[in-house]
Amino acid sequence: MDTRSHLKQIALTRFARHGYEGVSLAQIAAEAGIKKPSIYNHFESKAALFLELADDAENTILALVTESLASQRQAPFEQRLRHLVECCCTISYREHQGVFYKRFLLFPPQELSHEARALSARAERRLDQRLGEIFSAGQADAALHPALDEAAFIAAFYCLVDWAAVGNLHVRQGCAGAALRGRVWQVFWRGVRAG
Repeated sequence: MDTRSHLKQIALTRFARHGYEGVSLAQIAAEAGIKKPSIYNHFESKAALFLELADDAENTILALVTESLASQRQAPFEQRLRHLVECCCTISYREHQGVFYKRFLLFPPQELSHEARALSARAERRLDQRLGEIFSAGQADAALHPALDEAAFIAAFYCLVDWAAVGNLHVRQGCAGAALRGRVWQVFWRGVRAG
């Protein structure tokens, strides 16, 4: 692994565990076995490193969505939509990236609040576009309720994924978590489906 990637891996783990304020570049450098000034060969600042990790997380989600939509293109609409929900939730279950991403969304560093909001807004626009595609596919297949509009569909989708990412932490593993997710999926699907 190259030095830049190694620094990002260390920083991701540390930011996930201790938050932005609880991590210094000196700590990251020490764990990487380099001197602190060497970090500046790879990152302009701690803020730049943090924001790059946040951007990586956002890009991971978009890649998962894009892959899901492509791989499930021929599947029945309900299966496509459920697969998409599961893909969006997978980042939450990644040990360090999931915790980092939740911290970034829920508790962005004060000094980076403007940059964090802008980054999240850009990512959300890109994700909204993909969700609009699946909404249009659902309408074309007559699988979604005809009175459902795109904005309501996207809002409900985000609520479901956010619940799975944050509200379901204590039961996300094992049979109990799977059963609970299944019941929540049923409620969501009944709310958006046609008929």
